Amino acid sequence: HTLGHQGEFFKVKGPLNIQRSPQGQPLIFQAGVSEDGRDFAAQNADAIFVNPESYADARAYYHDLKRRAAGHGREPDQLFILPGIRPIIGRDEAEVERRYQQAVELVSVEDALVALGRPFNDYDFTQHDLDAPFPDLGTLGDNSHKGTADQLKQLAREEGLSLREIALRFSRPRRDFTGTPEQVADALQAWFEGGAADGFIINSLLPDGLKYFTELVVPLLQARNLVRSEYTGSTLRDSFGLSVPTNRYSRIRSQTACA
Repeated sequence: HTLGHQGEFFKVKGPLNIQRSPQGQPLIFQAGVSEDGRDFAAQNADAIFVNPESYADARAYYHDLKRRAAGHGREPDQLFILPGIRPIIGRDEAEVERRYQQAVELVSVEDALVALGRPFNDYDFTQHDLDAPFPDLGTLGDNSHKGTADQLKQLAREEGLSLREIALRFSRPRRDFTGTPEQVADALQAWFEGGAADGFIINSLLPDGLKYFTELVVPLLQARNLVRSEYTGSTLRDSFGLSVPTNRYSRIRSQTACA
């Protein structure tokens, strides 16, 4: 087919000289926290990355997005909500605490300020007093990561936090998924079965964090039939159990032929 696009900024005739992806199209991931972001994600995304403050926040977000998806005529179970987590695992309580403190010490206040600036259009927070109340930024962040920026402003306002406290709280690991392998597996299972997540995006603060997770936690989840032991397909779409979307031009040709 000929694309034939003519827009405000460019025009292109086409057609593209490569074949279609085995997935039909790549999965669409969206990080939507603001009202507009949530609605856009519920209508268009295959999966949503979110960074909730707590289980209660995650569960509320999960049910809100599933409701919105249904409102757009979609099957809610075809939209996957994936909280990002940073598990810290130790073989016993002593190792858990040692590794948690190691992760905390890796986050300097200087690095925390840089990270905090990202949701606010890479704002330079070093110009403010660290121990003064979190500065009034007005609408800064509305054209960046609006949802995250609004959450941070609200958190600082409600709890009366200083700039230092907000920066470190934003960057340092929480304890939701900190514990022994059994404790972390229990937390993951509780979020999944409690309607707060369809899966998780795993990050690590420690160099060997993913090794600990795959070797100590994943086998427990597999034993509970919560994680697969092998893959049945070759693409990410296969792994999510999503069908290949029909090429819209094939659909148009089919409809034209039937007519």
